[in-house]
Amino acid sequence: MPCNPAQAAEALYGLLPRAVSRDTLEEYGVEATAAQARQITRELLSVNLFWVESALKVSLAKKDAELVFEALRRRVTADWTSGFGLEGHDPQDYFREVGERRQAYDRIVQDGGEPIAVLMETVSLLEADGTFGAEVRPKILGLLVDLVPEEAIGDAVQEFA
Repeated sequence: MPCNPAQAAEALYGLLPRAVSRDTLEEYGVEATAAQARQITRELLSVNLFWVESALKVSLAKKDAELVFEALRRRVTADWTSGFGLEGHDPQDYFREVGERRQAYDRIVQDGGEPIAVLMETVSLLEADGTFGAEVRPKILGLLVDLVPEEAIGDAVQEFA
């Protein structure tokens, strides 16, 4: 790797959207409570971390990919409350959950699903946990399409691969 894991993690961290505000949700036609906005932020972060980890695994040696992802994990945890607004959510529990999400998303990709199918799964998870109802499904999908920089993540990983 031409840069160290911390530098690579910082570059990837710069691509991750932070806390989704209620104002941002309103721009997409979604009225949400602060708790709903936090849950959407969690799922948005999860799907972005999936794309980061996928790009790392495809582009870097296993050890390098693990080092970069662990550095990114530490960076996200350090900014957990101030950047992501996830006070009241335990980051350790969250990262265990990210592993479960990754398995579900991996199955979609392995079955030939396009990136939009992964985003649809994210929307389904938000709907299943009661964050919102089916009536806002297309609006949340639009938000995710706009806030998941899958291509930029892949391009960034290629730069330091």
